[in-house]
Amino acid sequence: MLMKTSKGKKIKKGLAQNSIDYIVFSNPEPVRKIIYDCGYEAPKSLHTLVRATKELIKKEGKSIITELLKIHPDKKAILALNPKEKKKPCNSCSNDSYNSEDNFCGACGHSNYNGSGDEDSFLDQFSDASDKEVKSYYDRIVKKSNANPEDQKLASEVQMVWNEVRQRKLTDKEKTPTISAPTNPTPQKASMLGKDELVLLGLVFIAGYLVGTTTVKGQLAT
Repeated sequence: MLMKTSKGKKIKKGLAQNSIDYIVFSNPEPVRKIIYDCGYEAPKSLHTLVRATKELIKKEGKSIITELLKIHPDKKAILALNPKEKKKPCNSCSNDSYNSEDNFCGACGHSNYNGSGDEDSFLDQFSDASDKEVKSYYDRIVKKSNANPEDQKLASEVQMVWNEVRQRKLTDKEKTPTISAPTNPTPQKASMLGKDELVLLGLVFIAGYLVGTTTVKGQLAT
């Protein structure tokens, strides 16, 4: 008894026991080419071809499975059911290298906050970053959070980075030395005279001058 495959090819019912059988029975010629390219003679019998393919997988391993998947008759349908997740822009370097599944950027190594209580390890990433770099990172994720208000993990990350920025500002303020107002030096008594002393000195000078003038005039008169 014969039945049709999804591509209209005819195979014998009962032969397709698993994925390898299905691939071989659906596309025998590409399978024969894989075996031939590996340096082996490809059998003409489908049953023997299945056994030879499985034996080749045991010898060569994953590389043969990869080649077989490329000629899978339902390849497009399988890929449609399992779309590969596209990489997203990294919050740190903005390159399209961030992988959500691994929580890791392939370009700069940055990891986002994943909300699992790893606050310390997340903030450790900024230990060598300058204040300007942390502030720049904060500005980027604020914009991203505003565009994705439903993302609670991102909202938590925004709050954590803001606390880091604020703490750095407080620390810098504490480290800034306080400049006190200059104090006037104590005037030396020997080199400076107060207002009262100057007035008294002037009076003494004038009195002495008058006394001296009167004495001179008296002497001239006699």
